[in-house]
Amino acid sequence: MQLNDHWRKIVKIFIFAFLCTEMQTTFTQRDLAAQRGISLSEMEAISGDHGFGNTKMSAPYQASIRLAAQERLYFGKGHICSGALVAPSVVLTVGSCIFSQKKRNYYHPSELRVMLGNPQRFAPNEQGLVVGVTHIYQPPQDLALAILMLEKDVPQDHPLIQPVGLPSPGETSVLDSSDASQSLLQISSWGYDSQIRELHDLVTLNATHTVCPNTGSPRRICVQTEATGGAPSLYMDAGATLTERDRLLGLRSLDGGFEDVASHVDWILAKIGDGSNQNSSVWGALGFLVFTGYVLMVSRKTFST
Repeated sequence: MQLNDHWRKIVKIFIFAFLCTEMQTTFTQRDLAAQRGISLSEMEAISGDHGFGNTKMSAPYQASIRLAAQERLYFGKGHICSGALVAPSVVLTVGSCIFSQKKRNYYHPSELRVMLGNPQRFAPNEQGLVVGVTHIYQPPQDLALAILMLEKDVPQDHPLIQPVGLPSPGETSVLDSSDASQSLLQISSWGYDSQIRELHDLVTLNATHTVCPNTGSPRRICVQTEATGGAPSLYMDAGATLTERDRLLGLRSLDGGFEDVASHVDWILAKIGDGSNQNSSVWGALGFLVFTGYVLMVSRKTFST
């Protein structure tokens, strides 16, 4: 009986601590977000550049990948990079986005959340979705993209969210063709300015294909944005999406180039299957079973002592 009372006290303490965390005031945190952030109109006014696009969801596949722990402080605090929804429960990003430099290891799926259907980084949208991650496919050494499997499918008829197409296996990239300069390339990204103020609004930029410097990586696409206006006033996210019409061409790496999605397609398709939540749920169920086994093992050791 005493042991049960002891566990009840522990549970109550955890519940109380959780409620205190969730109920803490957010006025100061919102003020902090406003100080650190900058709106699209403010950035355009400062730079004199009006070519950034608009705040409409012009990229319905765009994903904001976030750390769940930091999101508890205020909405948008946990944003670490961008990505692209390519199937009902599949988001692609660059491998460096999901690698923790502090821990020197990849984030656990439970540490991540994915926001979809919302061009506003710091403002929740009633029609937007925030979805958990059940599994991460880490890129092999010769590849650079990572796959996030979501905990549920995005509805096919969602008004603000639609997957972007992948290149077909073996398909020649449009950037390898003779009319590459005529391609309708677009980059969608959040980002920050020269004062490290995060941009509230998703921007969509027109871009043109350029020749890459000798980086030693054949899987690299280089582009130049058309809205420059002199010195760059926008630094794009890692994971920013490069598209040509309704097809995903690349995802921006930390060094500024775009990782070629076409060179990853065979690996991606082999991992995601039909891209639905069935594949994601298998990993979620396995994770739950492992966690349950661990709890039971610890409980037995506790009661035995």
